[in-house]
Amino acid sequence: MIYHLSLKAVAFGTGFIHLLLGTIAFLYPSSFCQFLKNFPRNDFLGKVLMGTSVLWVIILLATMDLGEYTQYRIWFILFAFIFGILVIVAIEDFISLRALALLLLLGANVILDGTFLSMRSWRILLVLLAYGWILVGVLFVGMPYLARDKILYFCSSERKIKLIALFTLLFGLVLSLLGFIDA
Repeated sequence: MIYHLSLKAVAFGTGFIHLLLGTIAFLYPSSFCQFLKNFPRNDFLGKVLMGTSVLWVIILLATMDLGEYTQYRIWFILFAFIFGILVIVAIEDFISLRALALLLLLGANVILDGTFLSMRSWRILLVLLAYGWILVGVLFVGMPYLARDKILYFCSSERKIKLIALFTLLFGLVLSLLGFIDA
């Protein structure tokens, strides 16, 4: 375990994120779609998100048990820092989508850490969510244009985005309630 978060904390955190995004998308579908359409080419936000990802990786490398590779910790940190700076400077196409995908991959680790060794049966919802984030993260790091195409598809009508927003909102509500009731 790396993060030492309880199942309750993970359920509340992921539930709150889904509740917030679902509520915003449901109440303001046109503004939310406009933001989503501009997101893949938003270089400033992409560089901020990529910087956050690089910082998260560096903190992980600095604090986690590397086992027999502990003696090389400083080299791993230095490599992550230099590689992260090069990515921020050199990659221009879809950097925000790639950074979001990296954050999804790192966030999936937090969820899986929180569900580890829990005996609650509803933890499977969080495990499925984490593996969904991993699948989406891997796809969008390598093929960010797929995300752009999906955004354009779902934002083609207000009905589609409201349906997804409602599902996201309800999923977040269920996760939050499960974390509250079963704590």
